[in-house]
Amino acid sequence: MRELQGRSILGINELTADEIRFILDTSHDFKRKWKTGELHEYLRGKSLAGIFATQSTRTSSSFETAMTALGGHMLWLDKSRIWAGTAAAESWPDTIRTLTRYVHGIAYRPVNRQMLDLTEELASVPVINASCPVEHPTQALADVMTMQEHGGGSVKKAKVALLWGYGELNPPCGLPNSTLAMATRMGFDVSIACPEGMDPDANYINAAMKESTAGGSKIEIVRSYEEATKDADFINVYSWVSPEIFAEGPETGYRGNPEFAKYKESLKDWCVTKDIVNTAPKSVKVMHCLPAAREEEVTSEVLDAPNSIIFDEAENRMHTIKALLALTLG
Repeated sequence: MRELQGRSILGINELTADEIRFILDTSHDFKRKWKTGELHEYLRGKSLAGIFATQSTRTSSSFETAMTALGGHMLWLDKSRIWAGTAAAESWPDTIRTLTRYVHGIAYRPVNRQMLDLTEELASVPVINASCPVEHPTQALADVMTMQEHGGGSVKKAKVALLWGYGELNPPCGLPNSTLAMATRMGFDVSIACPEGMDPDANYINAAMKESTAGGSKIEIVRSYEEATKDADFINVYSWVSPEIFAEGPETGYRGNPEFAKYKESLKDWCVTKDIVNTAPKSVKVMHCLPAAREEEVTSEVLDAPNSIIFDEAENRMHTIKALLALTLG
């Protein structure tokens, strides 16, 4: 699909349903090639700058191994290597304009969305969002690929119960936002169970509810697990906070401000247990993008159960990222 070539991918809401299906079809093909040992070096001789302002295990590893599998190379660029943003250091615009003379694309995980947008404006090569406080498109693609594998090939009319769980440390709400955008394009239902004050971004909720009317999917926000898990095909567990709280995180261990921290301490009973999973149909599959706060947001009994597909989900990060890179940088 030539429409993707040379494009930046900052969010699921930038992609059409046909483009998402093409990316996922390519992901499945790359996974097949990976399993059979068939070479798929479509980016031989090309380089990717991987810029990670916050910690990353699966996303960074997936980008790096994806570039290797595609015949290319990723430069690992974290805060210890990029000399920008502090007193007497280089300006961010100069850094990005320099890097784009060396590489064919940038995978960027910023602390805030403004830095991602600025980078995309400055760059002369495609920029891919490697998770920001507003969206996590690569995870949303991997989630749907995994749902396709464990749901008979189609996710249309499937129901996802997205369950908030207490965690001492919290990522931002990028994944719930991306999941909402993905649901309306792929035609599956999402029931988000979270306490007051933990709703995903209102703009994404409103857009998803508006678009779901035309697309046939159902979007809802509920305040108990049992409301969300009824008739669910998939349970996806995650612990998130708002972008505003997350922005305070690097200096406070992602605990946010004292008032918020005190409120969050009252939510420790929001933990997904086997009893909660049992309120869903027996065929339900359990997902988690990882890292998981075991025994806080979800129990090990749930994560290690036979119906858990969390490591298929983790592997599919690499295959969907390979597809994104091949289609945008190729």
